[in-house]
Amino acid sequence: MPFATALLGLFFSSTLHAAPLKQTAPSSQAMRDLQTLASAEMQGRGIGTEGSERARNYILKRIAEIGLKPCSSQFITEFNVKARNTSESIGRNVIACQPGKTTSADYIVVSAHYDHLGVNNQKIYFGADDNASGVAGVIAVAEYFKHKTPTNNIVYAFFDGEEIGLKGAAAFIKQQTITLNKIVANINFDMIARGDKNVLFASGSYQTPAFRTLLSDLNGRYGIQLQFDHDRPEQGTNDWTNQSDHYVFYTAGIPHLYFGVEDHVDYHKPSDTADKVNPVFFNGAIELLQNAIDIIDKASVTVDFRAERKKYKMPD
Repeated sequence: MPFATALLGLFFSSTLHAAPLKQTAPSSQAMRDLQTLASAEMQGRGIGTEGSERARNYILKRIAEIGLKPCSSQFITEFNVKARNTSESIGRNVIACQPGKTTSADYIVVSAHYDHLGVNNQKIYFGADDNASGVAGVIAVAEYFKHKTPTNNIVYAFFDGEEIGLKGAAAFIKQQTITLNKIVANINFDMIARGDKNVLFASGSYQTPAFRTLLSDLNGRYGIQLQFDHDRPEQGTNDWTNQSDHYVFYTAGIPHLYFGVEDHVDYHKPSDTADKVNPVFFNGAIELLQNAIDIIDKASVTVDFRAERKKYKMPD
């Protein structure tokens, strides 16, 4: 048994048992955030569009209400995107930071992409689950830690350009707003609202087994089945390692955990609308994820997640 993993038993039993959280009402703030971001006003949040700007402004408003600060000089970082017709557009990430207990602390990056497919053939692709849900989840984690100081600094990253090839996450890694060797882990949310099977998946513990050890007790909490799956190479297209922004962190050697649901009938269709979301499942998922980040944050004092991830082969 790896030394870091062996330490988990003592540490987890004494300090890390997840405290039950009060079940939120269907009209939670997270649900309202999802509904706003998936509204017609946001026009599907296509990169470089007016709808994208509106969504970005809403995110900026919400993080200002929470009291978050920029990680550098400003919240928005820009990057160039080349289209197939050689034209260029500008992508914009929103990056906010919350300080940990010490100024020398490492960072946990909690991320979600806010872009979607925009308007095509005069139809709005609302992207309620993909990924207004993940953005609402990141905001909810920030609100959770507003009332308690995390051990690590936490970066709340709202990435643009995921739908066209993980462009925003790639820009974040390239720009190194946060020094990469200071990042403890990336926890990525992408499609966390559609509990059609009442299951939320966590992908990434195959590469970093400590995550599964730490979070297994969350299975069944808040009415959610938490399953650790979709991260083994032999699963082919069912291996989600390269399916969202966490892949860029993976290729940079940073431990990752990706929370999401399996594809549903409305995936990448105009019918991915807020009314399809079961608020009881979504609110339960939000509370589970808040608790999961809290557990990982506390565990990093004893567990070196970066040492764990060195035990698997990085891609060429």
